[in-house]
Amino acid sequence: MSPSHPQALKHCGGVDFLVCTAGVNPLVGSTLGSSEQVWDKILSVNVKAPALLLSQLLPHMENRGLLICFPFQPQKLGAYNVSKTALLGLTKTLAVELAPKNIRVNCLVPGLIKTDFSRVVSTEKKEERKERERVIEQLSRKP
Repeated sequence: MSPSHPQALKHCGGVDFLVCTAGVNPLVGSTLGSSEQVWDKILSVNVKAPALLLSQLLPHMENRGLLICFPFQPQKLGAYNVSKTALLGLTKTLAVELAPKNIRVNCLVPGLIKTDFSRVVSTEKKEERKERERVIEQLSRKP
């Protein structure tokens, strides 16, 4: 947490929501082919960081807060998928644990969003994409 967070908390009076979207994946490949360093980095950022940040903000979120996690799980990303499954488990556990404090915990899984990161897992062929876009355009036209 940054040194400026006490001033921000004083100014805002608390934390209304926390959105956990960070994710790293330094290796595309086999789950069991990932080194210990890769596992440590992925789990530290994708699982531990949201839990530790929330533990620091928890007193400022009671009776007002909302936590949203994004445990997106594409194929082909080995240890990254495991970390996002762990984030899903953390989200479910926190939903039960934080309900008595009136903190809502939700999970959003938006599906594949086209970014440089997701390009690795995109299996759609150029022709399929063009056809899908043509159909969507046709359906979106007003009668």
